[in-house]
Amino acid sequence: MFGQVAEVYRRTRKPKDILWNRLVARPLAAVLLVPLRATSITPNQITLLTLVVFAVGATMLAFCPGWRALMIAAGVIELSYVLDCVDGQLARLKGMSSPVGAHLDFLMDELKAFLLIAAVGLRLWLASSEVRWLVEALAGLVIVASAISLTTFLRRPEYAAATGAKVGMGAGDYGEGFAADAPAAAAEGRAWSPLRAAEALGKFIVHYPSYILFVALANRIDLFLHAYLAMNAAYAARSLLGIALRLGRRPAAP
Repeated sequence: MFGQVAEVYRRTRKPKDILWNRLVARPLAAVLLVPLRATSITPNQITLLTLVVFAVGATMLAFCPGWRALMIAAGVIELSYVLDCVDGQLARLKGMSSPVGAHLDFLMDELKAFLLIAAVGLRLWLASSEVRWLVEALAGLVIVASAISLTTFLRRPEYAAATGAKVGMGAGDYGEGFAADAPAAAAEGRAWSPLRAAEALGKFIVHYPSYILFVALANRIDLFLHAYLAMNAAYAARSLLGIALRLGRRPAAP
């Protein structure tokens, strides 16, 4: 059994991946892939299942008080993320990668982000009766929705045609998942800079599955809410500024 898991992991891993995925999420996903590979279950079905599992975890997070319930809810959310790795690895294993799978994966991830922000805000409000948590959660939903809209716009072929920017589906498990690793690998050779360090920190913070268990363990889910919204706000502001600079210039005189 262990040999089969190791072989499946080797065949489905990404050449370039974050440490949490390499050491935790994808090895666990490979365990699930061993029985799944012989079934008719499709990657898209797994992708849709991740939202159901996540919704269970978010509901527990919002309405089940206490530290133990918080840990269980965080564990369910982590399970959803492991399944989120399963879909892409299953697609690679079965040769079923597709552009629509990439977009479905992106859609499910963003719906989960909405659920998580709402759940954390509700939990903090129910525990304290302080309206500020509802206000922060509402503002967070606006921030994350704006970030998603900006990302979608930046990936449009019309934007590429108008600005000459390179756009793609992103570095997901489907579609351009492997192709997106090439520039990332090339970037490793560049010298360290404060901007690159800030970007790395931002990517870590928005990738909540890699640390939400530890935040729950410390019983400080409020810190997650503050940091997650701050990083999304920074990303949205940067993206909007870039769009304004590219599209807001006067056209050159003929």
